[in-house]
Amino acid sequence: MLNQKPINILVSYIKTPSMNGFRQLAEQTLAQMHSEQVGFVECHISDVLEVAQQLVENGSQILLCTGATAHYLQKKLPIELHPIRTGAFDVIQAISNLKQYRKIALLGNASSVNLTQYSDVFALQIEQFSYDSFLAAKKTVEQVRKQQFDAVIGSPVAVEMALNLGLAAQLAISQNSLQDHIYSALQRLEKIREEKQQNQRLTEIFNHLTDGICLILKTGRIHFANQSMLALLGQTEHSLLNQPVDRLFKNFDLNIENTHQILYVGAKKLAAHLSVLKAEHIDGFILSVQDLDTLEQSSGEFRKVSVGKFNTRYRFTDLITRDPQLQQSILLAKQYAQTEATILITGESGTGKELLAQSIHQQSSRAHAPFVAINCASFPESILESELFGYVEGAFTGAKKNGKVGLIEAAHNGTLFLDEIGDMPLHLQTRFLRVLQERQINRLGATVSHTVNIRVLAATHCDLEEKVKSGEFRADLYYRLNILRVYIPSLKQRRVDILLLVEHFLKKHALNVENMPAFLFKALQKYHWPGNIRELENIIERLAVMWQLDHSMLNQTFMSLHIPELFQQRDFDTHFDAQLSPLKAVKVNQELQLIEQAIATADGNLDIAAQNLNISRTTLWRKMKLLKV
Repeated sequence: MLNQKPINILVSYIKTPSMNGFRQLAEQTLAQMHSEQVGFVECHISDVLEVAQQLVENGSQILLCTGATAHYLQKKLPIELHPIRTGAFDVIQAISNLKQYRKIALLGNASSVNLTQYSDVFALQIEQFSYDSFLAAKKTVEQVRKQQFDAVIGSPVAVEMALNLGLAAQLAISQNSLQDHIYSALQRLEKIREEKQQNQRLTEIFNHLTDGICLILKTGRIHFANQSMLALLGQTEHSLLNQPVDRLFKNFDLNIENTHQILYVGAKKLAAHLSVLKAEHIDGFILSVQDLDTLEQSSGEFRKVSVGKFNTRYRFTDLITRDPQLQQSILLAKQYAQTEATILITGESGTGKELLAQSIHQQSSRAHAPFVAINCASFPESILESELFGYVEGAFTGAKKNGKVGLIEAAHNGTLFLDEIGDMPLHLQTRFLRVLQERQINRLGATVSHTVNIRVLAATHCDLEEKVKSGEFRADLYYRLNILRVYIPSLKQRRVDILLLVEHFLKKHALNVENMPAFLFKALQKYHWPGNIRELENIIERLAVMWQLDHSMLNQTFMSLHIPELFQQRDFDTHFDAQLSPLKAVKVNQELQLIEQAIATADGNLDIAAQNLNISRTTLWRKMKLLKV
């Protein structure tokens, strides 16, 4: 059984193996090189093709052959043939070994050797004879003998023939030269393996594409097809490859490049695109096809955005304020709306950041497109990723059949608003950074990226710079978000707007602000509003319900029981803490911060705030009264 070496030196003989001396030369060379990649095979000249084919079947990728053998096998094998050529040094060495002879014949495709020069140097008569087949070699050796040459320099076959005719003979190759040929073959083998690995990777990538892809050579025959193409055509790789492409597709025009075509395969209608491919080793075309019905379905799924689901309600005219700082922010936001740049909106919870974001969208060039908002703090981490990026069928346990379009994709051509982005988990920050940089998205479990055209607005109540310092927020994402910036002041910073907003919210309930008792005005004005406008709206709604039930309830005693936060005001004077011991003051301040934070997080809802603090509402009231919250 022949060896399974990737490189083989293949030499032939006529009658007697090893007579020509090449076997000894090859074995000595290989012994010095210690390579496990190279083998040596010697066979009868009549068996050379069969032996070569067996070597190929055993995994040989490169054959080193001499003389006419290389020429004979060149077009009969699907692997590389490296002819062992004679160099100038080889000729000099061979002539030196035969210098006792006066008339020397150099046989075969030796090289570009200046025989006249060597004749003068060695004072010998040297002539060169060429041949390209076994029969030609035999005739050439017989001719040399008739012309009374004393010695022959040539290939193993030529040497054996000469020796059988009684002539002196010397191989036209040295050990050093053979070693150089082997080194060159080893280098080429490494490149072949690298190219094979690259081709395997490319094939794997192409086979994961949902589009049918095939490579068409200049001849019009198919050279490669991915699995999607085979599935679309209902063909196997064996049946499809090397087939003329115009036999597979009706009305196919190979001359229409870089344009879309409609092709027909049986009852299937395919959307096709043909592009020219001019690579280093390949000159042809790339044809990509999609089933038109599937394409339309997937496109509908991809762009399936309900206008009712992702519409906007607010405009800049809905922002009610007399506060100069907020008015300046609104003016700035109107100018920013005319750009495509990312905007970061900052401010406390409940100040109206989404209202401002919707207003920006409504005044932008994307007003006709979806406005998709998601609160990064309202979803568990595991759910947030699938909501943002979507997923393909089978991406995880419980994934919907046919997958799901993520909110980022749903915002295509429109605006994506990420509220409370400071609460986005770190690993999602990394994924979203790629969306901002490349405007491409990968669904969970998908191998194909989709391009999205979105404008990003983000909002946060957090100090993102501090989160960056603490390692809770990626610095590169922060810099991507912090291009344009708008700040919304808290309600306690814009007290001039409190009564204005009270009047606005009362009108929603068909109530007249003029009928409100004076003590309520005073309480509303003095309250510090940790939940901002959202808390104000909730309190006004609570007040309106009680007002509509019985207007006589609007007395201070009743209100202090049912809207206690308004009447248990914190004294902002510093004498409160001064009356406490240092340790007590620290404890009081800590409780104060926790309570204010809980109320703000709960948007002013004391029941939720008490639940989050793991205390009863009564206890919360008591603490608020003691701490004057």
